[in-house]
Amino acid sequence: MKFNKTPFIVAIIIASILLFPSVLQAKDISLKEAIEWGIEHNYDLEGIRNTIDSLEQNLKILDADKAFQVDLDVTPVWDFGAEKSNSSLLTLKAEKTIADNLNISAEISWNKDDFEDMSFEGIASSANASIQVEKQIYPDSYTQNEQQIFQTENDLKKKAEELSWKEAEKQIDFIESYLALIRLKEEVNIADKKLQLATEELKRVQQQISLGEGGYQQETEAKIALMEAENQSFNLKQNLIQQQNKWYLELNLSKDIQIQFEEEPAYLQTLRSNMEQLNLESEKQEILFNQALEKNYQIKNTYLEKEVLLKEAVWTENEGKPQVNINGGYDFLDNYWYAMLDLSWNIADGGAQKLKEEGARTTILQKEKELEQLTKILQLEMNQIIDQDQYNQLNLQAKLAALEKEKSTKNILEKQYQEKVISSTQWQNQLIALEEQELKVKEARDLLLVNRLRLAHFLDI
Repeated sequence: MKFNKTPFIVAIIIASILLFPSVLQAKDISLKEAIEWGIEHNYDLEGIRNTIDSLEQNLKILDADKAFQVDLDVTPVWDFGAEKSNSSLLTLKAEKTIADNLNISAEISWNKDDFEDMSFEGIASSANASIQVEKQIYPDSYTQNEQQIFQTENDLKKKAEELSWKEAEKQIDFIESYLALIRLKEEVNIADKKLQLATEELKRVQQQISLGEGGYQQETEAKIALMEAENQSFNLKQNLIQQQNKWYLELNLSKDIQIQFEEEPAYLQTLRSNMEQLNLESEKQEILFNQALEKNYQIKNTYLEKEVLLKEAVWTENEGKPQVNINGGYDFLDNYWYAMLDLSWNIADGGAQKLKEEGARTTILQKEKELEQLTKILQLEMNQIIDQDQYNQLNLQAKLAALEKEKSTKNILEKQYQEKVISSTQWQNQLIALEEQELKVKEARDLLLVNRLRLAHFLDI
């Protein structure tokens, strides 16, 4: 059972890192390539994959336990004057599970005295050999090995579901962080323009003072404005560095690899186009939610856990039933066949078995309540994402309206600037204000995109 989804392009990147590091350092990778790398190498996702590998290894071990087993037991015997010893010196035993609760075993053993005649015929003829078949005929239950296999396979299914879900979640997280970085870069650019404008304004005020046309109050205000602009620029740049480092860490990507930070790469354009076409009619939401429940990994895994509990309840009940085994075999040395029927039943145990069965039933009921509660939580989660989508649409409309107002103001001030009614500083401030409003529109569109990606992932559409 393998869950390796490494894309071909990621394999090329890995090979480049290992074989041509200097070439890789000089090469940028796209957003799509960075996300593919992150999905394959993210620390959290690697932890889930390691668990899957461990479970697969455990399954192989459990399967091996059902295979042909051969044991050799050698026991030194010291007689200390005894005339003859019947203790086994060497025992060779082979076992094999044929089917459910059906085992076949063969055993060959020699005593110390059997080696007095060291010829092959003498040793072979003195061996005590037997073959035995054992079968539990009631109750028909899983062996301990089969129980472990069943539980391990269920754990493996759960981890596979979790990995698939978390990979999609991480992809959205990576996209959200990328968009935040792009907008933060734009904020830094705007802050630099404000800093440049504040620097020029202070110089202008100082020139006016030197000409006797200004006061020191204006200079103080200009210096304060410059310090605030410097602080804002510094803070944004530091935040950008920290957020970029955090994103690289999430991707588990070396800092030597440069990512192409584009405003709107084709990968994002496709996602935006698909999400803009996402239309959720209110009358279809219940249908979509019921479909989503069938595919949600938490619901799937809770049902798998319930399946294990149901099996364990049966196993617990079987422990309290009469145990009936039949076995038979053949002893080669004495040349005789035998068959036995073994019945064991714990008639009185102080009520321990009853308590175990009640505990198993209680655990199943708790799991059913957990399913009901989880369904309600997921319903609230879907409603919250849908409500957020509606808010994001309204927020985008409001930001677009504000942008149109800012453009109208810019057109008015442009004429005033050309007519020298307003100063260059006022005009530059208006251009910056327009850039800030355009940035707010982009951020509103990003919020809408990311939330819809989460909604599409939640509904698996």
